[in-house]
Amino acid sequence: MRKITRWLTVLGLTVALVGCGSAMAAEESVIRVQLDGRELTFTDAVPQVQSERTFLPFRAVFEALGAQVDWDADTGAISAARDGRTVTMLPGSTEASVEDGGVTTAIQMGVAPYAAADEAGVWRTYVPVRFAAQAFGCAVGWDQGASTVLLVDADRLLKEAMEGKSYTYLDKLCAYGEKYNEGIWNAEFTMDGSMTMLGAVMPLNAAADMIMEGGAKVEMDMNMKLDMTQLGALVSAMSQTPLEAEDQAMFELMKNEGFRIAARGDLAQGKLYMNMSGKLFEEAFAGELTPEEKAEMPFEMKDLWFSMDMADLAEESGMDWVGLMKAFKSVAGEDYAREYARLFLAGLTLNAASNEGEGISYEVYRDSVESLALAFSDEGFSKEGDIYTAFVDGGLQKMELSLTMDKETVTGYGMVLNNQVSQQGMVMGMIIDTAVTGDEMTAVITVDAAGLISAELTMEGSYAPGETAPATQPPEGATVLDLTQMVNTPGVGELSLSAEE
Repeated sequence: MRKITRWLTVLGLTVALVGCGSAMAAEESVIRVQLDGRELTFTDAVPQVQSERTFLPFRAVFEALGAQVDWDADTGAISAARDGRTVTMLPGSTEASVEDGGVTTAIQMGVAPYAAADEAGVWRTYVPVRFAAQAFGCAVGWDQGASTVLLVDADRLLKEAMEGKSYTYLDKLCAYGEKYNEGIWNAEFTMDGSMTMLGAVMPLNAAADMIMEGGAKVEMDMNMKLDMTQLGALVSAMSQTPLEAEDQAMFELMKNEGFRIAARGDLAQGKLYMNMSGKLFEEAFAGELTPEEKAEMPFEMKDLWFSMDMADLAEESGMDWVGLMKAFKSVAGEDYAREYARLFLAGLTLNAASNEGEGISYEVYRDSVESLALAFSDEGFSKEGDIYTAFVDGGLQKMELSLTMDKETVTGYGMVLNNQVSQQGMVMGMIIDTAVTGDEMTAVITVDAAGLISAELTMEGSYAPGETAPATQPPEGATVLDLTQMVNTPGVGELSLSAEE
C-alpha cells in the first residue's frame, strides 16, 4: 500500500497546503455580540467560551432574532420557532432537529449545547454560536480585535430586498430544468484536459455513465486516465533519486488503463459513497503486502468504499449544501434567486466591529443583498435578440446567466460561475462555464489554487430518459470508511475498517 500512498500523498499534500482554514475562537473573557450592526445587551446571562468555542445564551439570542422560544420541563429540550421553522436541541447532545414545512430533519452540531447556573443559582442554556445563527438563515462572523460575534439576519434582508420584484425569467429557467428533477434519467459524459502541479502537466481524460432519479439520487461509473509522467520526473529530480521500476509500471497503468471510480448516493441528504478499483489499485496495494498481511485483510480493495458527508464538507467552505440542492431543484424563480443569493452571501466575511483583519461591515453586507436581489430580478436582465443576460456580482463570487428564449419559453442557457476563496493571503479560484441546449451540455472548468495546482477540463454530456433506478448505497457486505475521519485523524493508516451492514 505504501507505493501508491506515497504518490497520492504528493497530490494530497499540495491540496492540503492551500486548504488550511482557521477556526473561530475567542480568547477574551468578555464577548460582545452584534446583530444587524447593533450591539446586543445581555441582562441575565452573557456569552461564554468553552473549549475554544463561543456559546450564546439560548433565550436571549433567539428572542433577538424574533423567534418564539420554549423549554420542555420533562425532557429538558429547548426549541425556537420562526417563520414556520422550528429548531429543537437537547443540552448535552450534538444532534438537533429542524422542522420546516412539515418535514423534520436531524442535524449534527459540532459541539453540544449545555446548561450552567449563574451566581444566583439560576440555570441558563447556552448554544453554539454558529449553529444558533445558521438555524434561521443568519450569517455569522468573528472580529478577533474587538472580541465580537457578528450576526446578520440574511433571510430577513433577502425577504425585504426581494419584495415588489418579479422573477418571471427565472420562472422560465426553472420550468426548462424541471423535467430532470422528475423520474429517472441516464447520462453519458466525457472529460478531457489536464492538471498542472508545481509546473508538471498531467493530461487527463475520462468517460462516465450516470443514472439519476428525482434530481438527487445518483449512481455513476467512470473510468479515468491520468498521465503523471512529468510529475514523476519532477519528484525524481527533486529527490535526486531515479524512479523505481514499480513506480514506472504504476505510471504506465494509470496512463494507459486508468482506474475506475464508482459513486452512489442521495445528494438531497448530502451522503455520497465512492469506490476506486482496477488493476492499478490491485497491483499497487496488494503487491506490497506480505502473505501474512494478505491473509489478515478483512476485505478486498474492490470492496472498499469511502463515505462523505457533503453537507459537512460544504459547511467548512462556508456553503449551505441544503440551500444548494434547493437551488438546483427550484420550480419558482423567486426560490431560485433566494437560494443562489444565499450561496453568494456565504462567501462574504463579516468583520465590522473594528478595523482589524479582512472582512466587510454590516452596511456593505446589506448593500450586497440588495444588489443580488436586483440582479436576479427581471429588471436585472438585459435583452439582445433572443438572448436574455443577467450578471450577478457577489464579491468573490460572480455569475453570468444567459437565457435563450423562443417567445416565452427557454430553449437553452449558459452559466459562468466565477468563485474565488482567499485564505491566509492565498487566492484559490474556480471558473465553471456551462452551456445547455436541449438534452446536451458542455462545461469548461478552470481551476487555479494559488499557482500550485491548476486544471483546465472540458466536459461534454447528454441525457436520456431511463428505466432502472440508481443504487444509492454501497453493495451489501462492502467495507465503508469515513473519508472525513481519514483525512482529519492522525495515523490514518491504522484506522480499523469494518464491513457495513
